[in-house]
Amino acid sequence: MVQIAYTVHARQRMALRNMTDETVRQTLEMPDERATGYRDRSLAYRRFPQGRIKVVYVEEQEQVVVITAMWED
Repeated sequence: MVQIAYTVHARQRMALRNMTDETVRQTLEMPDERATGYRDRSLAYRRFPQGRIKVVYVEEQEQVVVITAMWED
């Protein structure tokens, strides 16, 4: 299991968007798709019954740092 850290921005956005740590963890550990985004940040996508989640993150040393997470249409 990967160590996950969250930026303050990620925590705020997750709260606003009613996302749990568990849905973000599942997205990171078992994504439906991965991509590279702005400034070479990693993107992970996963579909849930409520919709598709996009998690923006970077890998640092022994952990994954979540920058933000959002629901996509």
